[in-house]
Amino acid sequence: MHLFIIPGNPPALYFYELWAEEIQREHGGCSVCISPYPQLPISNDSPKYLNDTAIIHGQQLLAFHKAVKKKVVVIGHSLGAWMALQLLKEHNEIIENCFFLYPFLLRPSLKGRAILRSVRHLYRVPFIEDFLLSCRAILERFSKDLRYVTDEELCTSLALAYHEQKVIGLYQGTLQIPEQVRDKLHMIYCDQDTWCPPHTVNEMKKWISCEKTDTTHGFITSAKERATVFRALFRTVSRR
Repeated sequence: MHLFIIPGNPPALYFYELWAEEIQREHGGCSVCISPYPQLPISNDSPKYLNDTAIIHGQQLLAFHKAVKKKVVVIGHSLGAWMALQLLKEHNEIIENCFFLYPFLLRPSLKGRAILRSVRHLYRVPFIEDFLLSCRAILERFSKDLRYVTDEELCTSLALAYHEQKVIGLYQGTLQIPEQVRDKLHMIYCDQDTWCPPHTVNEMKKWISCEKTDTTHGFITSAKERATVFRALFRTVSRR
């Protein structure tokens, strides 16, 4: 099996590399590719920014497919699920299955909308990236996971959140899942998720199979939570 993982936001490769190490240790025949987010030029055109990001993930998917010479299983975590859906529409022929892991696809909960509004205002402040980097030590007191996010990833995260708010955070329509890709899709979700609230889960249940896990949305930092997620992933793959 060949797994192509698209991170969420912040796109902290440290945590996803833990995923890769543990998957390969437990499933020796698996190859894993983690698709990093590019640093794109500053832009106010949010649809173009996110679409350009998806195009680059698509290029990385094509390179991985060329290397393994087999169809690929795509796993999109949080914002990565939005990216994975774009790839599934564009590169359906080389994707075997696609998993949405705690996906951020539709308008988040009230808390999520407040966070994204705050980021939108921050993003417009001159030299905000330099300021945030200078405050890392203080910020890390409030988020133990932040110490594993590089300066580059932190800056990319701010840009991604700004554009997420305009494209996904404000969207109040229904999710469009093309009929021809639904049979390849599966969603893993959890309760009380800021970014994948009940209205998203209910929308997805109309189209694809969904499985609830006793985990959290975030980086899935504990070995116990990662084991739960991997069991759900491989259990679903084995049924297909």
